[in-house]
Amino acid sequence: MRNRCVSPDMDVDRLFKKSVRRTQRTPEFTSTLDLRDEPDSPPASLVSRSKSVPGLDAAEEEEEDEDIDSLVSFHKRNMATSSSSLNSSKSTLGSLMSIYSEAGDFDSVEVSGDLVFSLKYDEHTQSLLVFIKECRGLAYAESTRQQSSPYVKCYLLPEKSRQSKRKTSIKRHTVNPVFNETLKYSMSRSQLCDRSLLISVWHHGRFSRNTFLGEVEIALDCRDLDSQTEETVALMSKAPSSVPLVAQDKGELVISLKYVTPKTQTPVKTKGKKALTEEGEFHVLIKEAKNLVGLKLGDTADSFVKGYLLPTKGKSTKRKTPVVRKNLNPHFDHTFVYKDVGLEQLKEMCLELTVWDREAVSSNEFLGGVRLSTGKGSVKIGKSDVEMDSVGEEVSLWLKMMQYPDSWAEGTLPLRATMGKSKEK
Repeated sequence: MRNRCVSPDMDVDRLFKKSVRRTQRTPEFTSTLDLRDEPDSPPASLVSRSKSVPGLDAAEEEEEDEDIDSLVSFHKRNMATSSSSLNSSKSTLGSLMSIYSEAGDFDSVEVSGDLVFSLKYDEHTQSLLVFIKECRGLAYAESTRQQSSPYVKCYLLPEKSRQSKRKTSIKRHTVNPVFNETLKYSMSRSQLCDRSLLISVWHHGRFSRNTFLGEVEIALDCRDLDSQTEETVALMSKAPSSVPLVAQDKGELVISLKYVTPKTQTPVKTKGKKALTEEGEFHVLIKEAKNLVGLKLGDTADSFVKGYLLPTKGKSTKRKTPVVRKNLNPHFDHTFVYKDVGLEQLKEMCLELTVWDREAVSSNEFLGGVRLSTGKGSVKIGKSDVEMDSVGEEVSLWLKMMQYPDSWAEGTLPLRATMGKSKEK
């Protein structure tokens, strides 16, 4: 047999071509990763994570292209490192879906089934140990296939941040998952007196939204944490809040809206005929946020605002402000500009603004949001319908902007605790 010798240049060339093919993702997958975006570029050691895309200029588009040096470096790694990187990528995608969940963007089914768990405080390690044994009789998240891929997520309330979150592994294609996993919270026993444990069960959507399967909340002030007694509790639906979503105390967002009418009409050719369209610009001035609620007790926030003009929820309508660090009353004074938008089009559109706390090495935390529209109808995003459920000042500010073009319409909007569908009509 004859040894075949391949030059390094040819090897690198093949690698580059393969990598180009590999980066052709579907639009749905790219959109999913978009929510993970952070406004600042991470350190070089984090190039494998999803990057933030603050806007749409050329410099930001270049950040998303693969670096040739990185490709060559990847080629030189051994198989063990590549396997570890793949597992990390899958974990990252799961975290991205979790971000959608916290912002209220998740599917839900009729809750059923039980959770089997136990709690114990370990004096030696000064830790609360949450043993998740199994779930029984969960609902089908995928009704057509009659299956679920569940996992369990815990928060030690009132702190509902990434630092407080613990998760089990995902059990594929079962409604009776057995976990036998211990989740650990390191803190003194005295700190547990005024806390409660929120345990929720979720279906992991690999390329779609996660699905809520049920939850239980356990107060720790009156529990015996010395003996590890196994308990079976029925999973419950999310408790409806007696307070409208937009009235919960999450702070306020001060913005101004203006529609700029076109100076000249633009000719558009349709079916062989020329028609004149009036397409102007839609300006959104993000002035400031007031009294934001940090998710970490006693902490501040490195906040920024992200905007989408629905029904297009992609890079073409995504806008971001710069990050204002360590401030719960940040001043942004940043303008989003949407070009080639007609005033009549805005009647059927919806502006969604969300406030986020930037995390340097983990997922950004959702702080609140607003949804501005006429308050009637819905917009279709992919396969999902999003209700234009704007209420109060959200509606009046939107209508004022359309009624008085070329003039700024300013308003102070209470932030929603979730961007899920509002119960308030």
